[in-house]
Amino acid sequence: MRKTLLWFGLTLTLLQPLAVLAATEIKIATVAPEGSDWMVRMRQSAERIAQRSQGRVNLKFYGGGVMGNEASVLRKMRVGQLQGGAFTSGGLARIHKDLQLYGLPLLARSAAEMACLRAVLDEELQQRLEQCGYIGFGFASGGFACLFSGQPIERVEQLAGLKLWVPEGDQISYAVLQALGLAPVTLPLSDVMTGLQTGLLDVVATSPLGALAFQWYSQVNCMTEMPLAYVYAALVIDKRTIERLTAEDRQLLRDELEAVYRAIDGQAVADNEAALQVLVQQGLQRVTPAAGELERWSAVATEVSDRLADNGQLSPELYCKARARLQQCRQQVPAQ
Repeated sequence: MRKTLLWFGLTLTLLQPLAVLAATEIKIATVAPEGSDWMVRMRQSAERIAQRSQGRVNLKFYGGGVMGNEASVLRKMRVGQLQGGAFTSGGLARIHKDLQLYGLPLLARSAAEMACLRAVLDEELQQRLEQCGYIGFGFASGGFACLFSGQPIERVEQLAGLKLWVPEGDQISYAVLQALGLAPVTLPLSDVMTGLQTGLLDVVATSPLGALAFQWYSQVNCMTEMPLAYVYAALVIDKRTIERLTAEDRQLLRDELEAVYRAIDGQAVADNEAALQVLVQQGLQRVTPAAGELERWSAVATEVSDRLADNGQLSPELYCKARARLQQCRQQVPAQ
C-alpha cells in the first residue's frame, strides 16, 4: 500500500509540469481605456474561458494603450510578443486593405443601413482576416463619427485653418479632407488627447461613445450632427496560437468571444444615445449642419473612394459589391 501511494504521488509530480505546459496564455492589447465597458466585458469573458477550460486557456489583456498604438501592437503580434489585439478600421487596414471598407467616409447614413450591409459582407471580411493569418470574432460597432470641435461648425468653410484629426492608417479619410481643402493631421488614437491639449489638433471625428470613453469631450464641446463614418473594431488573434489549442478549447474560445462581440455590437445604438445624453449634461453643444452640407461631403467622399478603389487601394470587386448592396438596403430601410 505504501509503495502504491508512493508511486501515485510520483506520477502526479511528473504529470504536473505537463499540465502547466498544456496551458496557453494569450496576450491581447488594446487602446480601450481601463474601466471601459469593452475592457470590463472582455475581462469577464477571460474569467469564464479560464474557468470553463480548467485553466488551459488564459487571456491576459493590456488596456489603455500600454503596449503602444495599433501599429506597434500588430508588430508585436508578428514577432510573438503578443498573440492578439483589438483594432479599429485603421489598424485593420494594416492587416488587409479591404478591412477598412465599413469605415469609408459617408458610405452609409444610418445604423440600419450598416446592419443591412454587414449581414452580407461580415463573413467575407472575416475570411480576409483568416487569409492573412488571423482569426476574428466579429465586428463591434462604436456608432457613427461626428465632428467634435471647440466652436460650432455648420459648414466646411468654418474648418479652414483648423487641424483635423485622422486616425493613423486611414488614408481614405485623409484624402477626403484634402479634397475638401482642409488640413488633416494623422495621429494614433492614443495620442489624440495630448494633441487636443497642446493645440496640435482642433477637431476630431468620433462617436459620442468614443468622446466620452476617451474623455475628449473635455477639450471639444461642440458636436456637428452629421454621420461622417461608421466606427467599428475587431478583436483578432494570431491563427497559429488558435491552432495550438485543442478542438474543444478552440470552440470554447470562439463561442465566448463571439458572444461578447455580439453583445457589444447589439448595444451600440443604445450606448451611443446614453453617452450623448451624458455629454449634453456636461455642456456639449449639438450643432445642426447647414442645408446641403451632408450632400456636399458625401459627393466628395464618394468621388475619392471610387478613385482609390480604381487605383487598387480597395478591392474594386468588394467595393462595387458594397455599393450595390447599399442601394438595395436603401430601398428596404427608410432614410433617417
